[in-house]
This record gives sequence, structure tokens and C-alpha cells, in this order.
Amino acid sequence: MKRRIAILIAAVLVSSLGAACGGALQEDIQKQAEEEVEKGRQQVEEEIEKGRTQIEQEVQQGRTQVEEQVQEGQQQVQEQVQGGQQQKEGQ
Repeated sequence: MKRRIAILIAAVLVSSLGAACGGALQEDIQKQAEEEVEKGRQQVEEEIEKGRTQIEQEVQQGRTQVEEQVQEGQQQVQEQVQGGQQQKEGQ
């Protein structure tokens, strides 16, 4: 019970002091909060950009691998076609 009364008295005192300090303190707190929000926003944007860059690199690597595999497949098909033509000519 004593603890609850102490908490209530502390809350009243804090409210009274906050009102007595006026808007300057509130403006400072709001400015600090806005700065923290801006810092957080910038960090999020940086992380998003890093993620986007990583994804683009992975996509490019995948694209390169696919292109190489396609070229290898085309070369194998050409070799098989040429080999088939040589067998027909030899008969």
C-alpha cells in the first residue's frame, strides 16, 4: 500500500514538474525523438539497399551461370549434329 502511494505521489510530482518546465523540455524531448527516428530510418534504408545490392548480385550470378549452361548445351547439340552428319556422309 505504501508503495502504491509513493508511486502515485511520484507520478503527481513528475506531472507537476513537467508542466512547470513548460514547452522547452517537451520540445527538446520531441527533437531528440525525431532525431532518433531519423537515424533509425536511415539505418533501415541502408540495410534495404545492402539487401537489394546483394540480391542483384545473386541474380546476376545466376543469370551468368544459366547463360554458360545454355552455351554448353548449344555446343553439345552442335557437336552431336555434326557427328550425325559425318556418320551419314561416311555411309
